[in-house]
Amino acid sequence: MAAPRLINPIPQQVINELAGFHPFELQSFFESETPMRFSAEQTNGEPLPKGMICTGNGSLTGIPAKDTVGTYQIRVIAKNEVGETAAEFNLIIRESLVNAETGTALEELKAQIWQAADKNLPIPDLSELLNRDITPIEIYYLLERWAMLKIWDAFNLETPGPLNEITLQEASKHYAIYDRGSCLVAVPRDLYSYERTTEDAFRTARALAKEAFSRGWTMDLVGLDKLTRVAWAEVQRLNQIYGRNLEVVNYNVSDRDVRLFNEIMRHEAGITPGLESGAE
Repeated sequence: MAAPRLINPIPQQVINELAGFHPFELQSFFESETPMRFSAEQTNGEPLPKGMICTGNGSLTGIPAKDTVGTYQIRVIAKNEVGETAAEFNLIIRESLVNAETGTALEELKAQIWQAADKNLPIPDLSELLNRDITPIEIYYLLERWAMLKIWDAFNLETPGPLNEITLQEASKHYAIYDRGSCLVAVPRDLYSYERTTEDAFRTARALAKEAFSRGWTMDLVGLDKLTRVAWAEVQRLNQIYGRNLEVVNYNVSDRDVRLFNEIMRHEAGITPGLESGAE
């Protein structure tokens, strides 16, 4: 019998302030012959960012509180009756997708609803909330939840064929991958999954780009901008590794794209201790 063993590195996690971070199951990264208990804190000894918790069975979850934006290095400890093992990963909390005015109004409304429920009073009028305009940033949030990526074989003029699901080893299990002959498509298996994270989307984008690269395609990328950025950077990485020059057409390279690619290459060269695996 032995202490828990780390079987896979814990990937970086990215979440927005004031957004729900659905359970991230830490036990899947450890192996033990006996039951394990988990705890987590920052590597500097501080507790997890306000609003985040780690349950004893290894679920990291919560809603990052206001003013928690930043990058946190998290230490996870898995313990059994023999001993304990620690592992670290980065937790990045980005700015809220809800603007300050809307966020304040929603918080006030939630407080009124809870007070009414506690005192058995009528629920406040919700008509103003239900009739307000939907903001562009809220639409973008929905696009992120439904994030898909399509990579076209740019010089293949055939119409897409029937859906043929394939398996790419490095893609997330939360995504279905389809080969349609003239294009590859990645779509979430469950739009409302609590388990799927942004990192799942990034992993799948890289896997899809790698598959198209192995086929020697000149690529045309269609999908959420964060995923096309990750796919573009992966193609450039593979070009450097294998000394090739496969193109991505109809793509306007931005400063963000270049920064992401440079960060990837510095990480692979061992210049930096960690890498933001997603796009800004």
